[in-house]
Amino acid sequence: MQTLIDAALPEHDVQLWARAVEPDGSALLRDAERDGNFASMRLLAGGTHVASLALSMRFRWQPHHEALVVAESKYTLVLTGDRQPLARFEYEEVLTSTPRSHWHLHAERGAFSALLSRTGDRGTGRRDSTRLSSLHFPLAGPHFRPSLADVVEFVILECGVDALPGWERALHEYRKDWRRDEAAATARQFSAETAETLRSLGWQVRPPVRGDLPAPFVSVLRK
Repeated sequence: MQTLIDAALPEHDVQLWARAVEPDGSALLRDAERDGNFASMRLLAGGTHVASLALSMRFRWQPHHEALVVAESKYTLVLTGDRQPLARFEYEEVLTSTPRSHWHLHAERGAFSALLSRTGDRGTGRRDSTRLSSLHFPLAGPHFRPSLADVVEFVILECGVDALPGWERALHEYRKDWRRDEAAATARQFSAETAETLRSLGWQVRPPVRGDLPAPFVSVLRK
């Protein structure tokens, strides 16, 4: 993540590091130079600080797979001098009544307010007919949620903030690694479906010997 923002965003003024917060190995990603549990990146336009991108992530140790997994991630875009966000991209694995991966749009439109007023208390979300930002727009679930690369691409291409030469390459490399990691996590979660797909592609796949490997893993041997 540090490599990506260093290569894409000029003078962002953030140094990321992970801080363990629980004996079980849970960790928070934060700014090494400042107190608090989030990092706020400066976004420039023509060299002027026009907005900030706040990043907050919490990791949970998964002993079964001996790996850290993302328990919570939040990306918040805020205009300089304003307290209300423009947009938020969030993931929280503990959510049950709203989509775990979602985004909030902080903007208002009369037609949306009319819709929310007419639907009243139907549904499970905590909605406010006067605030479009109270809606949770679903974003495809845990392994297909937006990554830092998606948010960086959004602020550069769509919002027009300053970018460093070669940022596209850095974004491509980050996204490639991200997708590989998430593909591996998806395979662990859906091991039977993964094995069946590999068999259809000509691989020889056999289940692990009981007690030999953790249940979600499969042994894959190339023909």
